[in-house]
Order: sequence, then C-alpha cells, then structure tokens
Amino acid sequence: MIGGSASGFFTASLLARAGCAVEVLERSDHLDPTPRTLIVTSHMRTLLGKVGESAVVNEIRKFELFTDGRAAQVPLVRPDLIVERSHLIRDLAQDAQSQGAKISFGNRFVDLQSNGTGLRVSVERAKGARVEELHADVVVGADGALSRVAQSAGWPRQPTVPLVQAIVRVPTGMSRDTVRVWFVPDDTPYFYWLIPESSERAVLGLIGEDGQETRRCLERFMEKRGFEPLGYQGARIPVYDRWTPVERRVGAGRVFLVGDAAGQVKVSTVGGIVTGFRGAIGVSESIMNGGESRELRSLRRELDLHLLIRKTIHQFKQADYSRLVDLMNDSTRRSLSQYTRDEASRVLWNIALSQPRLLLFALRGLLSGGSILPKIRE
Repeated sequence: MIGGSASGFFTASLLARAGCAVEVLERSDHLDPTPRTLIVTSHMRTLLGKVGESAVVNEIRKFELFTDGRAAQVPLVRPDLIVERSHLIRDLAQDAQSQGAKISFGNRFVDLQSNGTGLRVSVERAKGARVEELHADVVVGADGALSRVAQSAGWPRQPTVPLVQAIVRVPTGMSRDTVRVWFVPDDTPYFYWLIPESSERAVLGLIGEDGQETRRCLERFMEKRGFEPLGYQGARIPVYDRWTPVERRVGAGRVFLVGDAAGQVKVSTVGGIVTGFRGAIGVSESIMNGGESRELRSLRRELDLHLLIRKTIHQFKQADYSRLVDLMNDSTRRSLSQYTRDEASRVLWNIALSQPRLLLFALRGLLSGGSILPKIRE
C-alpha cells in the first residue's frame, strides 16, 4: 500500500482483517497528516462504525442556501458530520495496525516494475539514500490526486481543482449546527461554504478553477461580508470526468488505485471521503475475489450520476440559481432532508416526483452545456 491516506489505511485494514499480509509505505518520517476541516454525510458512520468517531468535531442539522437575495433552508433528518482530517487519518492508521497491517515510515515511492512473478517496488528510505527494492504480488496506490503509482503503472494524469478554506470566527447569531452555502456563479461554478467546527470557529471556503483567482475570490468574499481570516487550509482535489478502472496488470503483478488516486470523488460537490471509503471496500473485494466487486459497480453508477449533475449546474448563470431556489417547495426540501449527498439516485428520483419542473429545468441545463473539463486549468 503506497500512501497513508484515509482510503489507503481503510483498504489496509480491510485486507489485513481478511488475512492478507499488508504493509503501508508512507513517505513522511512519522504520521503527520495535514489538518483540514471536512464535511461528510452520516454514511461515514455506517461504513466505519466506531473508527473515526473521535475525529467528529460537530454535527450539522440544517443547510441555508443563498443566492441573489434569495434564501432556502434544508433541515437534515440524518446529521452531516464535521470531521478533522488529521484525526480521522490517525484513527484509521491505528485501526489498520490493530488488524495486523504494518506501517513503515520514511519511504519515498520511486517506481514499480514486474519482477517476473509479481512486482518490484523501488523506494528511497531516506532523502538521498540508496534506493531499495521490495517485492509484492499486489500494489495499491493510495497516494492522492497526483499519484506516482498511477504514473508508474501507466494511468493518465487526472485533472484537479483548487480548494481554499479560511479559518474564521462564527458570525453572531449563527448556530453551530447550520452550514451556509452561497451560489455566486460570477466567482465560481461551484459554491462558497461556511462550516462551523464549534460555536466559535468555522471554515469559509470555495472550490474554483484557477488557484490564484480562487484565493482572490475568497478574500473579496470575506472582505465584503466582514470575515477576518485566522488561517488558511488548501488542497488540490481530483475532478471525476469518467470512471477510472482501478486495476492494471504489470507483468504478473496487479496494481490498484483507491480514493483520490482513482478520482473517486463526487464531482457535484467535490467530496471524496465517503466515496473513497466505498472505493476501499471495492478494491478489497476485487483483490480477494479475482477482480469482481459489486461495490465498485455501484460506486461507478453513483459517480457517473454526480457527473451528470455537475455538467448541468456547471452551466448555471445567476438567474438559473435564483430560479432553482424559487422552485424549492416543501416537498423538495423534504426529499433533500431525508436522503444524503451519497444517495444521489434517491434524491433525484424523489425530487422528480415532488417537483417535475426541477427535472425539466435540470435537463435544459444539461442539454445547453458541454464538458466541464475545458474550463479547468492546472
């Protein structure tokens, strides 16, 4: 396993629990993941059980949506979870070790090749040190959006977008169980968000298409609304544009990708924690079952549906968002309340039944737009 990511450690735990000999090769000298505030659905608890519970710092029970002077509220039947990424990764690493996986630090992945019967993995044990060779039947790349394992095994490089968050104080009168979302298509085809970590602190962020312009947009947004940044967080997030086959053969060896390395991200909201965990389950199934995995087939359908949603809303102008908020009647909000972002098919089906005009509105946006990728710049 190359890379100590959340999906990587979860894959390691699943495989070790199934009786595989697993070693996680992590580049850093010790486990020191970068802190970042994440929002995930309650499906994380379904997948992980008690693992990762200590990383949950808040629960969200309502979304407030804003655009062009309009507003809508969506209560949640099942609360979303606010998670500290660094704590989550540490919990997953501890669980992987408890299941029997070995974690080795200070290993910079160099490349992999066939050794005739399996795979030869070249790693640099310390900066400037002699490259050593390890041997394995299976290698799993869990090393992020710019995966070196993917590059070595011949997968094409995937596009990414910048995510920028500022740590801010929670505005007076705002409840800690509420997330605010602003749609400002002149700034970004995605959205701004304000996510409380506690009663005092929150993160204000957005996803854009160009890194410098995204930071400038966030700074203008904060200045206009009176926020003072206490610090910043950032990352580059993979953009799902088509399903990435998770397995390649290199000689007699098998190479897999999981999580961000495989682009297993909901492109509608660019969220990848839960889908990365589902990818971990699917990769584990595939390794154990000779390439077969029901979870991967289900995940592919879900991610393709999110791609259709993103292709639609990526074309929206301000008037479209205003109309979208106006069309959110009580039955539509109930549908959004009952199902999570990780149940896109159920959400869309129930919205279509309760508010057919929304379906026609989305279809018009889909037919008027094209691919989202030409707009994305590194």
